[in-house]
Amino acid sequence: MAVKLGSSSVSKLYLGSTEVTKAYLGSAEIYANVNNNLVFTVQSDVVGTSNDNQFTIPTLGSGYLYDISTDDGYTATGVTGNHTITFPSGVGVHTVTISAELGGFPTFYFNNGGDRLKILYISNFGIYGYGSTSQQFAFRGCFLLTVSATDIGYFENVNNFRFMFENTSVSTLPLIDTSAVTNFESTFKNCNFITFPALNFSSSTKFQNTWSGCTNLVNFPPNMFDNSLATNYTNAFNNTNLSQTSIDNILVSIDISATINGTFKQSGGSAPSSTGLAAINSLVAKGWSVIYTN
Repeated sequence: MAVKLGSSSVSKLYLGSTEVTKAYLGSAEIYANVNNNLVFTVQSDVVGTSNDNQFTIPTLGSGYLYDISTDDGYTATGVTGNHTITFPSGVGVHTVTISAELGGFPTFYFNNGGDRLKILYISNFGIYGYGSTSQQFAFRGCFLLTVSATDIGYFENVNNFRFMFENTSVSTLPLIDTSAVTNFESTFKNCNFITFPALNFSSSTKFQNTWSGCTNLVNFPPNMFDNSLATNYTNAFNNTNLSQTSIDNILVSIDISATINGTFKQSGGSAPSSTGLAAINSLVAKGWSVIYTN
């Protein structure tokens, strides 16, 4: 659990020189010191731009200041941009830990290049995302990437998730803070979700191709778009495997948002029930173009 000093998140608390691990207000826990390290695992000998015993961390822009350690003893300190790790134990699977103060590692930037095929999974987000307003293209094309992290990182000020996880193997996410994100274009395209988490779409304005090609996607929560102003759902759910309840949930929620003159396209999976069809009729009356499985 994070605490704030004014509008700034506090990552550590001290009583004198002693670091506090937990703090309580009465019986309620108000602070817990969590693992703020970004932890991920790579396989060094998968094809990439670095050698078979290496992995290159891709960054974007300025503001980076971070330290690196690996499970086989590699270390680097004060890193300010891209960095190539040469693993002391050679070829194989390696766990990499990035430690930094808040803002020291705001984003990866693979964007279909570099060592995108070498990263296997993220087991802890830690400080990742803090100081970033855009995660556009961050993990795009990391085909083998999954997320096992249960912490939520620092995404509360990010407004752009465009293509963030496109063409990855991501099948689950913790409830990261997406409340400020406006652009979800192709964010989860061709991912492996079966059940999609109940993320916050309250600021969203674009869902073009967002879940397109998620052929395993069956379950989608209700009320996800109730407060969204988005009108662009072009190909949003193309080639999915949505259950009837899920397609009903989606259509009813978009209808509740009361937006007009939008576009929606879905294919694959089940046809909507009478509940979903009623929502379609309501949307069409408000100027929407709706294409769906029937």
